[in-house]
Amino acid sequence: MADESVTAETAQARLAGEIKRLRGAADLSQSGLGERVGYTRNYVSMAERVGGNLPSQNLVESLDQALGAAGRLCALWREAKEEQQVRRRLGRVTVLTSSPEGVEDAELSRQAVAEDARDAARTARMIASSGTTNEAVEQFDSEIRRIAAAYISRPLVDVFGEIRELRQEVFRLLDSNRIPNQLRDLYLHASRLGGLQAHVSLDLGDYRAADIHAQTAWLYAKLAGHQDMLGWIKALQSLIAYWDDRLEDAVERAREGALFRPRGTTGARLASLEARACAARGDEQGTLTALDVAETARADATMDEYSGVFTFPAAKQSVYAGTTLLTLKSSPALAKQAIGKSQFALDVYHVAAPADRSAGDILAARLDLAGAHMVLGDLDATQSYLAPVLASPQVRRTASIVKRARDIGDRLSSTKYLTTARAKGLRNEIREFCAPPPALPPGSAVVAK
Repeated sequence: MADESVTAETAQARLAGEIKRLRGAADLSQSGLGERVGYTRNYVSMAERVGGNLPSQNLVESLDQALGAAGRLCALWREAKEEQQVRRRLGRVTVLTSSPEGVEDAELSRQAVAEDARDAARTARMIASSGTTNEAVEQFDSEIRRIAAAYISRPLVDVFGEIRELRQEVFRLLDSNRIPNQLRDLYLHASRLGGLQAHVSLDLGDYRAADIHAQTAWLYAKLAGHQDMLGWIKALQSLIAYWDDRLEDAVERAREGALFRPRGTTGARLASLEARACAARGDEQGTLTALDVAETARADATMDEYSGVFTFPAAKQSVYAGTTLLTLKSSPALAKQAIGKSQFALDVYHVAAPADRSAGDILAARLDLAGAHMVLGDLDATQSYLAPVLASPQVRRTASIVKRARDIGDRLSSTKYLTTARAKGLRNEIREFCAPPPALPPGSAVVAK
């Protein structure tokens, strides 16, 4: 989530200062206080940082109790939360000042309802976890389903904070829960949230962090004994390895995932990932075989348990196939096949409900179409497909999209296009597109992990 601007007069600044003051009075280091409340030093450090993200309510409640604040920290947190909501609503009013009459109130109402619902869900989980956690475990399931579905269509900064906060809550319950059936569900929730965090790191281009989150998710899936999730995580590890240019690892992880025989569409995802990595390695036979396996797996696929980032719809598979064919070799015949696959994906997403439209897939398909038309020597079509991509906001530019765009820019630097004025203009636009950090609001440097 984007940092809020905070001054010394805000409740958040007073909250950060009070935590630091009470910790000093108790003669505790940040690590010592973190151990006492069950969080790492980084979380305590962020809670004491003026100008950072507002710490979670659970963390503040734990700190309040550990430092003997008698509710003062909790009261400051509530005040800071109210200030944060007011700032966001005022920001929405500023954006909508030129909107038609009545739109502003409708937008504010929807935002307020969504925020109130999240607060209510968090409170419900806290109450439920104070006794039996069955209700809390079910609430986590509902929240993860919602975030997984939203991930594909909403900017990363909109969902990151929720993923992180839910994961903290799940970890806290895991520390205190010893009921076998609840433990299994909590392990599975921790695995899915770890997978979501791995996707966050992947989209930001931090492949090392993505690998760490994916490995943690794998361990929790093993503890849960969930074969489908183990297969899905292998697919995630293959995806990370592919964008990190570890192509042999990408192939191996995809093949390992297939050994779990996951249900749903994960089998098609694994084969599609294997095909794309084989193509990048120049393994034509391996590529074509994997593409056939992916088609068979699609035909045999059952309904996925979760939607959004945990499923592999036909449109996404078509995007992967287009990329694979375009990567395999630079030939007009394969370029035309790639155009068919990528255009099919765009057509499907065009008629889909807004919540089902994967922003990343749409940008990827357009970039592949631009690249395919370059192979065919049609620079006019290349430019037309590039235009909406280059105009997309920074928060939509994941690391993989930036990498695809940069690859097209490199190809436009070849001898064939070197003296072409249009190619030079496109190269400059692509260079500007790739310059800011991916998937972050303008002016942001980092997102806390």
